[in-house]
Amino acid sequence: MPANRYQKFVREMSKHSALRKIEFNINNGLKLKAAVQLGTLINKNPNNIELRNRLAELYFEAGFLDAAGKFWILNDSKDQNVKRCVEIYEKSVNHSGNRILLDLKFRGDKTLLSRYAQNKLAELEKDSLDKTNSIPDFKEKENEHIEANTKKNNPILEKLGCGIAIAIVLFLVAAVIIGSKAIFQWLF
Repeated sequence: MPANRYQKFVREMSKHSALRKIEFNINNGLKLKAAVQLGTLINKNPNNIELRNRLAELYFEAGFLDAAGKFWILNDSKDQNVKRCVEIYEKSVNHSGNRILLDLKFRGDKTLLSRYAQNKLAELEKDSLDKTNSIPDFKEKENEHIEANTKKNNPILEKLGCGIAIAIVLFLVAAVIIGSKAIFQWLF
């Protein structure tokens, strides 16, 4: 299996495993934990609207209508509950396209979204640009966990390397001082 297909396979398997854990947590009353796990899964799979819908359903069932609306905002459902939650959410942020984009933190490929979601994001971006002269831009996080692990390891190695270098310098300074003192005593 080519490396790219293998990586995709591994991601899909870990996504299915994570979904099973999430459903297990929901069924056992651990809804907050499941919501956090879904949020993490959304960050890893930003183009998957179904994950956003599942998190929105979880918030809706818990009575957090504004949070449900935030995750349903890219959904073109005709369901009245979905529409009402989106309206509540939009009202809670004063219909600010900029604030909504900052809340969504969409890091995926917009071209893979439904036409409705693409239009909604374009509408929010236009509103943000008109009102704030900027559009929040979030880069993909695909390799951030690798970079984060590398960054976590580097400081330790750097500190260890610095510590060894300092120890060697101190040893050399001490050797020079002791050697100079021994030579000075030998001569005089």
